[in-house]
Amino acid sequence: GRTLNELYGGGSESGCFFRFLGNALPSTVASTTLAMSIKLTKNWVRTRQWQQLLEKEKLETELTFLKNQFNPHFLFNTINSIFFLIHKNPNMASASLAKFSELLRYQLYECNDQQIPLGKEMAYLENFIELEKLRQNNNVKVTFGTEPVYTNHLGIAPFILMTFVENAFKHVSKHSDRPNWIGIKLGLDGQQLSFFVANSTSPGVANEVVNYRGIGLKNVQRRLDLLYPGQYDLAIQNDDNRFEVKLRIKLSNLALTPALQMA
Repeated sequence: GRTLNELYGGGSESGCFFRFLGNALPSTVASTTLAMSIKLTKNWVRTRQWQQLLEKEKLETELTFLKNQFNPHFLFNTINSIFFLIHKNPNMASASLAKFSELLRYQLYECNDQQIPLGKEMAYLENFIELEKLRQNNNVKVTFGTEPVYTNHLGIAPFILMTFVENAFKHVSKHSDRPNWIGIKLGLDGQQLSFFVANSTSPGVANEVVNYRGIGLKNVQRRLDLLYPGQYDLAIQNDDNRFEVKLRIKLSNLALTPALQMA
């Protein structure tokens, strides 16, 4: 093609100008394009970071809301249990108060983190089960089986397991002519946690429970979705006289703080 100097002609001064313009224009355009690209990239990165921050804050807010919904739910049930025992058997009530103080300490001071040692969650379950066994007064046969393994190196979200155990005690059958029972098993294979809860039910109760009408089960499923996406499997089965939950979670190693190590 023809140069700017050939197109516009003129003397030596105009020729020099157009030669300068012809040489400088491509580099100027390239520099401007590069600067605009850098600016657009920076804006995109800032926008993306802001979106991620908002999403993180949203998830943390939702998790806090779910936990706060569950805590009063558990406390009210436990207080009702102790109130029941005070009138029925004062001696049992004193033992229940000791267990309740341990549960309350756990709930108020030890479960504020996203994860706690698995061993603490297991100890919490044992305390709750013992409290409920006192309240049931041998009307329900309860079995709780765990493997004798070291568990404090693994972390788990507080109250994840507890919800299913509480649900079993809440909806266990009240038969007078046949056994009422609850079975709980906890196993560990490497970092894979297997948790099993089953209980006898009365006709019609199992269908009500499996539909997640209670606050506790709705919340725990949502928390599992948020905390263990793609890392858990939850299966619920029910019939006219049995309700069963199977949960598998891939846990992660827990970096113990000095406070946790001393606890």
